[in-house]
Amino acid sequence: MTTQITPTTELQAINIMLSVIGEAPVNSITGTTSVDVSTAKNILDETSMSIQSQGWHFNTHEKYTALSLDQDNKIPLPANCVKADASKNFRYLNLTIRNGYLYNLEKHTDVFTEVPKEVDLVLVQQFEQLPEYARQYITQKASRRFASRFLGDSEIVKLIANDENEALMAFHQADSQEADVNMLEGDSNTYSIINRPTRRTY
Repeated sequence: MTTQITPTTELQAINIMLSVIGEAPVNSITGTTSVDVSTAKNILDETSMSIQSQGWHFNTHEKYTALSLDQDNKIPLPANCVKADASKNFRYLNLTIRNGYLYNLEKHTDVFTEVPKEVDLVLVQQFEQLPEYARQYITQKASRRFASRFLGDSEIVKLIANDENEALMAFHQADSQEADVNMLEGDSNTYSIINRPTRRTY
């Protein structure tokens, strides 16, 4: 058997999911597919979205610069944007995403006079654009969900959950390494405490 030396494809992920319920692998996930394949694909997409929406190093774009005002003085966000916020140097701006546009929560409007200088966006990526550690975790979590809905066998689901937990630990470790996280400055809450301005006493 040839050892896999390339990143997990979407087809391979679907076949891993099918294997947990005892189904044979398929050669394609496009065009007309079985109910099992269609369901597995939906669960994989659902799982990918739920995980990526949390925002990780690989899909958080800090100081995103490709934003501009449209003819209505609104700021449209990329179609795959699921989270928007002001960058850490501009935390006084209370921004979010609403109906596909940048929205100012403090002023209750999506109309701007200028584009904020620094905005951080979380952009959901297609499965095969993800780093391998993310593909592995998403596949394992989707496999557990798939087995739980199809089989309802608690013992099998428990075994799959063990693989999911291992993938989760590897996921966190790899994402932290890519983000160069350290104890003092890696976490945003810790960073804000360490770097808060000195208060003057009178």
